[in-house]
Amino acid sequence: MKREEPVQVENNEINKVVFACDAGMGSSAMGASVLRNKFKKAGLEDIDVSNTSISNLPDDADLIVTHQDLTDRAKAKRPNAEHISVANFMNSPKYEELVERLKK
Repeated sequence: MKREEPVQVENNEINKVVFACDAGMGSSAMGASVLRNKFKKAGLEDIDVSNTSISNLPDDADLIVTHQDLTDRAKAKRPNAEHISVANFMNSPKYEELVERLKK
């Protein structure tokens, strides 16, 4: 199993986070729900968190979260967004890193 790299959020202004998977229904929906709850507990409720398929990534996504096997496809589709690659949508240490980064 690959070790996840630390979160590198370049854009200070994150207003829209999108979780993306192949179909945009299963794993990305679960990941979005987990992050939404973490944001709520941290008082970051003004950040929109949604999920979709990689083929339907919105142009206005500031940050895109994908499984590590799909990150290259997401980067090709939306190269100007910040990308986070995770090994597990349900339990990634990157979520806590992101919350801490955005609270500052």
